Amino acid sequence: YEIMPSLVGSEMCIRDRIEAARKRAEEERRRKQAQTKKQPAGESVKKEKEQMDVYKVDDSDRKLSGTFERNKGRLPIPVTGPYVIVGRYGQYQVEGLKNVRLDNKGIDIKAKSGAMARTIFDGEVTAVFQYNGLANVLVRHGSYISVYCNLESVIVKQGSQLKTRDVIGQINTDADGNTVLHFQLRKEKEKLNPEPVSYTHLRAHETRHDL
Repeated sequence: YEIMPSLVGSEMCIRDRIEAARKRAEEERRRKQAQTKKQPAGESVKKEKEQMDVYKVDDSDRKLSGTFERNKGRLPIPVTGPYVIVGRYGQYQVEGLKNVRLDNKGIDIKAKSGAMARTIFDGEVTAVFQYNGLANVLVRHGSYISVYCNLESVIVKQGSQLKTRDVIGQINTDADGNTVLHFQLRKEKEKLNPEPVSYTHLRAHETRHDL
C-alpha cells in the first residue's frame, strides 16, 4: 500500500472551509452579544476588530474544549472495525524511495471495505464539502476541529449535532481495494498531531487491529 500524499489543493480547500466556519461562529457570537448589550465603542471596537482573526468561543464551547482536552488519549479511533495506521503526521522520508519526503497534515487510517468514519467527540458539523469527487466533513468541538476526508458518502449535514462515535459517513474504497480515511485535527488555526489524542500507545506503520 502506497501512502497518499497530502494534496496542496485539498489542504487549501480544508483551510478555507475551516476559516469560513470560524467566521460563521464569530458572526453568531457577535449577533448574540448584540442582543444582550450595546456594541462597544471607541477603543473597544478597534480592539475587537483587531482580534477578528482570532477564533472566539462562548461558555459552552469553552466547556466542551476543556472536556475534549481532559479526554486526550482516551478518544476513539475515527473508523469502525479493524484498522491499521498507514501514514503518520508530519514530514518524513518515504521508505524505499530515496530523496522522497511526504508532508502529511494528519494521519491515514486503513480499514476494511465498508468501514464508516465516526466522530471522535461531541461536536457540531460545520462543513460538508466535495473534493475530487469525494466528501469531506469538519466537526467543531469547542475550539478544536476534527477533519474527516476521503468519504464515499455522508449521513450528516452542516449544523448536525453529533455525539462521540456517531457515524459520519462511509469511507471510500479505491480501485486497488484500499479503504483509507485521512484524518486531521486542529485547534483554532493550529495543526495538531492526532495520534496522541486518540491513542497515545499506538505507533504509526506498526499498529494493527485484526485487519
